[in-house]
Amino acid sequence: MHGGLADRVPSGVVRREAGGHEPALRGERWAGALLYRGGLVAAGAAAWIGLLAAVLVPVGAWRPWLVLPLFAAGTAAAGWAAHRVPARPVPTWTAFGCLAACVGHAIWAAATSAEQVVLRRDPGSYALFTQWIATRHRLPVDAHLAAFGGSAALADPAFRLASPGFFEVGGDVVPQFLLGAPAWFSLGWWLGGWHGLFIAPAVASGLALLAVAGLAARLCGPRCAPAVVATLGVSQPVLHAARSTYSEPLALLLVAAAAALLWDATVAADRTRRLGLAAGLAFGLAGLVRVDALREVVLLLPVAAVLALRRHPAAGPLAAGAMGGLAVAAVPAVLLSRPYLGQIAGSLLPLAAGGLVLAVVSAVVVMRVRRRGTPSAPPLRRPGYGPRIAAALVVLTGLVLASRPWWLTVRQSPRDPGSRVVAGLQLRQQLPVDGGRTYAEHSLAWVVWYLGPVTVVAAWLAFAALAAAATRWWSASRAAVDSEAGAAVPGWLGPAVVGLASTVLTLYRPGITPDHPWADRRLVSVVLPAVVLAAGAVVTWTSRRAQRRWSATLLVAVVAVACLAMLVPATMATAPVAGARTEQGELAAVRAVCAALGPREVVIAVDNRGSNEWPQAVRGVCDRPAASVRGPLAEAGASSGRLARRVLAAGYRPVLLAGTADGERVLRGLGLAPQHLVQLRTTEDQRWLTRVPDGVDQLTVDVWLARFG
Repeated sequence: MHGGLADRVPSGVVRREAGGHEPALRGERWAGALLYRGGLVAAGAAAWIGLLAAVLVPVGAWRPWLVLPLFAAGTAAAGWAAHRVPARPVPTWTAFGCLAACVGHAIWAAATSAEQVVLRRDPGSYALFTQWIATRHRLPVDAHLAAFGGSAALADPAFRLASPGFFEVGGDVVPQFLLGAPAWFSLGWWLGGWHGLFIAPAVASGLALLAVAGLAARLCGPRCAPAVVATLGVSQPVLHAARSTYSEPLALLLVAAAAALLWDATVAADRTRRLGLAAGLAFGLAGLVRVDALREVVLLLPVAAVLALRRHPAAGPLAAGAMGGLAVAAVPAVLLSRPYLGQIAGSLLPLAAGGLVLAVVSAVVVMRVRRRGTPSAPPLRRPGYGPRIAAALVVLTGLVLASRPWWLTVRQSPRDPGSRVVAGLQLRQQLPVDGGRTYAEHSLAWVVWYLGPVTVVAAWLAFAALAAAATRWWSASRAAVDSEAGAAVPGWLGPAVVGLASTVLTLYRPGITPDHPWADRRLVSVVLPAVVLAAGAVVTWTSRRAQRRWSATLLVAVVAVACLAMLVPATMATAPVAGARTEQGELAAVRAVCAALGPREVVIAVDNRGSNEWPQAVRGVCDRPAASVRGPLAEAGASSGRLARRVLAAGYRPVLLAGTADGERVLRGLGLAPQHLVQLRTTEDQRWLTRVPDGVDQLTVDVWLARFG
């Protein structure tokens, strides 16, 4: 087996096997199976639950009595399939070290989980999306138009069903995001209600780290895997995503497992085609949980082309699996999340067009070379300056990304809704007000915040060294192309190409509102794992070089220092917010509003915060019709009165809701006596634009209710 950067089987294992000490060997085999296959089983289960949701949610069959047995059967099938993936014996302490890091991360994230139910940011959208499909078993969300006078209400310019994360489509409401993550969170809801939902991301994040452990064992060697997993697990963006209902933990799980399967398909002696197909499917099916999976699939196409040019049997199945998996994931995205896809079309369409061009170019190159035939291999020659040029280009790319704040200011359209948010934050933080700024030129600095400069520099040097090694391999492998078996391909080639290119593209254009730590989830799926894995490869390379010259004691000390150089900066960046629990009390606030509503009452939100935060919570959790008033606050009184009279005419009782003191004044202006029902004082994550988060901010949630008529 061609191992690339991975360690070879420890010599001690071979000696013990020869000596007949089966218990020790059996333990190392079990450890290897856990490390190399555990994450693959979890990824298969995550992909399966997403596929089940794509089939069952549209037909109203997303019910626990049906889904849970099917999920168990699919997970068992994933375990059976993973058993056929190659796994090598490893020292037991490496597997248990990785497992401890994964479990510890999951427990800590669950113990400090947020409680976002009031809809303010993406976690609130995901939580309410999950609650709807887990309890109503279908999509779209029923808006109960009859309570507002029927479809005629849609013609009123002041009437609005939509809220952040939920689009108005005809007379229905459609959630913004893709279905895969809410499908996973539904398992938590069915097993533990709201609290089960809140800790479901932590479970997914722990499993994702197990998949990263398997990838690290392949790329860096099993002895380095615990340090890689621990560093990634304590990094603040990964912990933050695990504490709230984000899709990034599931995306990390699928991408890490796909990269591990790609390594296996590249170096395996048999079942290469099946492993290549599985790797491609895993990359493509990541599109069930995040749209950005298209980027990794696009980057996978030139990898498949390189494999094809070197006559590797995994090339065709890899490309077919990736395109097939992406096509399957696209079906529920188009059917159920079309408004969201339209909203991000400005970044999605160029990526799709670039992928199409790359696919055509790759196919043309492969076909032309195949048609021309492979000439007799020339004598091996020195690769010349190619490796140096490749390494220099990678280093130059890193320098450009790092230096951008000195010579570039990245802006977006000032008409973008995010521009108003950025301008408000700039005003609060005493920064020059320029709402069009995206701060994308600082994206590499964001990585340095959480991993430290030593880890980032070491990782970039590793990327440069891998680029040089890939160039040397390309030149040297020409001699083997005309053989029946084709050229041996290093296992790290595919993951390194996809990881580096995706990291560069993400850092070049993060495409997210740049307040931290909210924006840092963009780093979770690919960027931080790629950087930590590359730094781990440096540790492995250093230890191998040193073991030839240094004593065992000195070698252990050097490796320990190198691992601490990765772990300590990540821990220090997370320490100020390690125990922070945000949005506590929001569930009780929503329940208080629900308890105050009668059976035929209809909620109309009159001000901006009320319109943003409460319609879907009332609609989903309280099971009452809800809408909001569109337009300036000065016109809210007249508009809400008109909508309320329409509700009365339909045979329901309108209840007006305000989330601010200004909204309360609107209610009083209508001659009503609003009740101050919710007075929640809690905390939220900070929203810094130019510095690393180091605490929490105070958050106030108020609700006034007033019955009309």
